[in-house]
Amino acid sequence: MSTGSDRVERTRLAILEHIHRRDQRRHGRDPDQLDASTTQAQADRIQADAVQRDVGGGGGGGWMSQARDQVEAWWRYHPAHVAVDLARPALASYARRKPLAYLGIAAAAGAVLFMLRPWKLISVTGVVVALAKSPQVAGLVMSALSSSHNPKDDPPVEE
Repeated sequence: MSTGSDRVERTRLAILEHIHRRDQRRHGRDPDQLDASTTQAQADRIQADAVQRDVGGGGGGGWMSQARDQVEAWWRYHPAHVAVDLARPALASYARRKPLAYLGIAAAAGAVLFMLRPWKLISVTGVVVALAKSPQVAGLVMSALSSSHNPKDDPPVEE
């Protein structure tokens, strides 16, 4: 390998390690307690996931993976994400202890939601305007428009 490709590889590994450490801090783990092999294994896993997503193993390439990334970023910073993360362990333990009561409560909540029909209170126009104002949607549209990927059966345009 040349010196340039070595530098690129070191930079890539440093970026992956930084992302991994940030995720460890977000999940409440101390990133300094990890040994080098764990960090390298995690970096390899992150890279393999990213390569699989880019190749198309994630169900779509190009703008579809961009859309999924945008939705994941939106959910990561959504206020309800914190509530879901806090409620998940309690609900899981309750479901293990009393599965039938858990199913009954879920069915009752679904029935109440169906009877109240809160989706009728929100206009479609309001949702579209809110989505159009969202910076994540604007970023997705810009990345879709600037994408240089042609479909497999579409020949490139010669100018």
